[in-house]
Amino acid sequence: MTAIVVLGAVTGGINLPVSNAELLELGFTPGGYTEISVDRMEKLRLALENSRGNLPNPNSGGSVANTADLLARAGVSCGFMGVCGDDTFGRAFVSKFERASLEFLSEVENGSVTGYDFYFYGDEGLRTIVLTHGANSLLSPARIDIEAIKGAELVLLDGIALDFGPESESAMVHGIQAAEEKDVPFVLTLASTKVVDRYRAFFDTFGPKAQMVAGNLEQAAVLVGLEPEASLDEVRIELAKTSINAVVTLDEDGAFARFGDREFSLPTQKIEAVDSTGAGDNFLAAFLIARMKGLSVRKALAVGNVVAGKVVQYQGARLPLNLDVPGLMQEAIQIAESLDDQG
Repeated sequence: MTAIVVLGAVTGGINLPVSNAELLELGFTPGGYTEISVDRMEKLRLALENSRGNLPNPNSGGSVANTADLLARAGVSCGFMGVCGDDTFGRAFVSKFERASLEFLSEVENGSVTGYDFYFYGDEGLRTIVLTHGANSLLSPARIDIEAIKGAELVLLDGIALDFGPESESAMVHGIQAAEEKDVPFVLTLASTKVVDRYRAFFDTFGPKAQMVAGNLEQAAVLVGLEPEASLDEVRIELAKTSINAVVTLDEDGAFARFGDREFSLPTQKIEAVDSTGAGDNFLAAFLIARMKGLSVRKALAVGNVVAGKVVQYQGARLPLNLDVPGLMQEAIQIAESLDDQG
């Protein structure tokens, strides 16, 4: 039996240094976040290859895919559902899952392009993201492994999957209904402020039913009807009016959680970050593992902080393959166990 079943995006990420002038010439605003069609993305990739030669190998990405990677490497039996093409990016994605002992529960799609992103780093480190969902847009109820969900201990659903294609929301609902049928708890990630706002009815319906929702402060603010710039105190007040359990990451300020009528805040150690891309994804994995091991919410936040603090010391959204993840988890749990449980 697979302990945790994950549904999320299958993506590859390519990091490239690009000047702001070149970005403008390519038709993108420096610092922007742009979703484009597969055809336009492929033309962009070919243009970059023609001007630069071979591009760097893609990093496997997708927010909850990063979470699943850490779960599996920590020894949790974990399976992943998502749609990818039978191409270079898709094969690389599945291969990295295999190295992490993470089961890929879906079939690759012949003739489809795996979703991928360009992370352009321009003048003064300004990051510009250009992406295409690619094969992710094929997600539908028929592609959900219902039996895997029914047999799991926990289901983790990436909110970004709602926005993949015309049947994506139906697929998410189908998966949740299967989990509810067998009383399997599920966790929802908020993904982005745009997704939360665009699919408000979904989150209003399933947020209170979830074991918890997880996201950053901006996403949590939009979830409770505030502007993304709202303060933690404002979010806490509005969250208390709901029946939603939530874990909220606060970047360098640590994390906050509300479960039932109890609130928990935990600062984190100040660390010079090399790359903060996967901090929240790996925080969530560590938090879930700690809770599975019976740690309190406050101590699980501490475990998440330790692991996120380790991830940001490396380039990329995942820990290096040669890093001892079980050892890291043991160290994080020992640190957390030394804390008291006062909120």
